[in-house]
Amino acid sequence: MQVKVVIGTIAFMLTMIVLGYSALREPTRLEEFTGAAHGRSVERGAELFVNNCASCHGIDGRAQSGEGSGCLDSATGEPNCVGLPLHNYYLLCGDPPERLTQTGWTGTTENFVKKTIAAGRGAIMPAWSNEFGGPMRPDQVQNVTNYVLNWQGETLCANPPVETEWAANVEDLRASMAPGDAANGETLFSAQGCVGCHGALDGSIPAGVGPSLANITVDGAARVAGQSADQYVYESILYPNAFIVPECPTGACSDPSLMRGDYAFVLTQQNMVDLLAYLLGQ
Repeated sequence: MQVKVVIGTIAFMLTMIVLGYSALREPTRLEEFTGAAHGRSVERGAELFVNNCASCHGIDGRAQSGEGSGCLDSATGEPNCVGLPLHNYYLLCGDPPERLTQTGWTGTTENFVKKTIAAGRGAIMPAWSNEFGGPMRPDQVQNVTNYVLNWQGETLCANPPVETEWAANVEDLRASMAPGDAANGETLFSAQGCVGCHGALDGSIPAGVGPSLANITVDGAARVAGQSADQYVYESILYPNAFIVPECPTGACSDPSLMRGDYAFVLTQQNMVDLLAYLLGQ
C-alpha cells in the first residue's frame, strides 16, 4: 500500500512538473507560432502584391517608373507607375505617420492600409476586397496589408527625408532653374500618382477623388484672390491644405485634403518646374 502511495505521489509530482514547464513555455511557444504565421502571411502578401499591385505601385512599392519597376502602362506597355509609393516614410513612419494626419485618419496605420486596399480610392485604385466587389478574400487583404507594413522598420524610419528649401514665389523658382520640360512633367504627373486622383489633363481619365485639372490655367487663377494660376498650383502641390477646393467628383472635397503632403520632400526643384510646365503650358 505504501509503495502505491509513493508511486502515486511521484507520478503526481512528475505530472505537475511537466504541466508547470508547459505553462511556462506556452507564451514563448505562442509567440513563435504567431511569428511564423505572420511570416507566412507576409510571404503570401508579397505574391499577391507582385501579381496585382506592382503594375501601379512598383515591385518594391516605391512607385518609381523605370526598367524592372514592374509598372506597365496598360495601353503602351511602357514602364509607368500611376499608384502612390507605399514603401514610403510618410505612410509608415511616425506616430502617427504624416499621411494619416494629412487625411484626418484617427485609426492605426494597419487599418488605414487595410481599408484602402479593401475599399479602393478614386478612379485608379480599385476595391480589392470581395466585401466591396473586388477579387480578394479578407485574409488575402490582410496578407497584402502585412506585406506593406513589412517595410516599416529602422531602415526606412531612421532617416526622414530632408525638405528642399523652396522659394516663396514660383517665378523666383523658375528663374533659378532650367526651362520647364513639359514631357518630363507629364511623366512625373503619372509617376507620382497625380493622375489617380485628378485624372488626365485631356479628360481621357476622369478625376477620381480630387478636382479635375483639365482647365487649371483658368480655374487656378480664380481660386485664391491675388494669386496667379502658377502660384496657386505651386503652393497647392507644396501645401495641399492651404486651400481646399469646395467641390470634388465625389461631392465636397475632403478637409484636410486627401492629397499627399510630402511633395516638398519628394520633388526636386527642377521636377517642380517641369511639372508646372506640363500643367500650365509654360
